[in-house]
Amino acid sequence: VLSALCVLSCFGASVSISLIETLEVEIQTPLMVPLDTAIAESIVDKREGSFYFIHDKLREAAYETIRSEQRCLQHFRYGLALGNVAAREKDDMLLITAVSQINHGGPQAVIDSEQGVAVASLNLDAGKKAMKMSDFFSAHSFFDHGISYLRRGHWEEQYDLSLELFNLAAKCALMNAEHAHLEILIQQIMHYAQCFEDKCQAISISITLHLLSGNVLEGVKTTLGTLASLGEEL
Repeated sequence: VLSALCVLSCFGASVSISLIETLEVEIQTPLMVPLDTAIAESIVDKREGSFYFIHDKLREAAYETIRSEQRCLQHFRYGLALGNVAAREKDDMLLITAVSQINHGGPQAVIDSEQGVAVASLNLDAGKKAMKMSDFFSAHSFFDHGISYLRRGHWEEQYDLSLELFNLAAKCALMNAEHAHLEILIQQIMHYAQCFEDKCQAISISITLHLLSGNVLEGVKTTLGTLASLGEEL
């Protein structure tokens, strides 16, 4: 029962029953029957298709029984298990939940560069789903997490993935008015992008940033410089 409560606590104060049923199958650990026992003991209850802790302190107590060095591994394991199901069933909401769990684990839970690339790709997919829902703050978080899983030398070894993550992170940073972070992303793209076409989106975002910041002359200067590099003089 305590083991099942620990799993439940990793998802917050409440989680859908269907997700726990799916996770039980994927990690091959009894969850549903033990949680029914927890319900009988008034630790957990069911409401509107979800399990939820009766009190936040109960959730905290269950979560704190997990050793701190194990928590990231637990989150990461549950996220990967659910991510496989989400990919198989093309379930967007489950994908976002799965990737959020993976990101609770963080880069320290990754076992090798291959797994890091796979998790970065999952963050890219989750970020795109969040953008379609106009949730640019969540999307930006997914793209930033995706970047964090890439190892040194990623611009050479995973160029396309790196370029897409940085471009979309920059787009979200612009939408969220996170200008300082945006400038860092643009600098990276401009430094590592291999051709003008790959720099084009970053240049466009940079010009827009100048205009939004009231620095119209710098925006015009960047525009004219870009056109000149293409042989177009004004």
